[in-house]
Amino acid sequence: MAVGLRVFMNPERVDAETIEAFRELPGSNVADCMGRMSGMHSEIRRLSKNGFKMVGSAITVKVRPGDNLMLHKALDMAQEGDVIVVSNGGDRSHSLMGEIMVRHAEFRKLGGIVLDGPIRDIDTIRNLEIPIYATGTTPAGPYKEGPGEINVNITCGGVSLNPGDLVIGDDDGVVVVPREDLEEVLKSSIEFNKKDQSKIVESMAGKLNRSWVDKSLAEKGCEYIDLKAGRKLVSE
Repeated sequence: MAVGLRVFMNPERVDAETIEAFRELPGSNVADCMGRMSGMHSEIRRLSKNGFKMVGSAITVKVRPGDNLMLHKALDMAQEGDVIVVSNGGDRSHSLMGEIMVRHAEFRKLGGIVLDGPIRDIDTIRNLEIPIYATGTTPAGPYKEGPGEINVNITCGGVSLNPGDLVIGDDDGVVVVPREDLEEVLKSSIEFNKKDQSKIVESMAGKLNRSWVDKSLAEKGCEYIDLKAGRKLVSE
């Protein structure tokens, strides 16, 4: 087996009903229901047009730093709605794709692309609706030599993911939901979102219960100092 130069075909994909159910939920609510540990770091941000939700099954790509040969192959393999996620070994010196590749992804109706590295041709890409997430921009182009692998476990933005995991992206950033946790996370995220919406209404009306703040501080032994009186108070 050519370890390091492999393409795994036909990964399992998340069913359309589950994808649409997650599309109705903010990524932040989904992340909160997974211990707040499944959101990619803020360096990976939306560089295409805001306001378009990304939800789809992951096609994972592992490339050598600054090389996009396997990303080209993934663009030809991915199905409509798939989200290509690329691990780039932390390289920031070379862009992994530009307008030509993004236009090809757009033509193939992919759900989006997430890169742990830069892009170029931002003047055009920033106006496109296809969700493109990357770490920034650079005019320096990529190499096309390999090696690389498709549909293997990767880490992108500090989050480990496997092919077929659910990838969610909105204007806040990117969240990954493992396939084996989809049912549980969807159920808890729906309930979380309902409670969150109620809190928003209460907050706007000035009726949100904030007593938990003082309760938490008291439990932690927080001290209060009266600056005018120059003395420490036992409690507020």
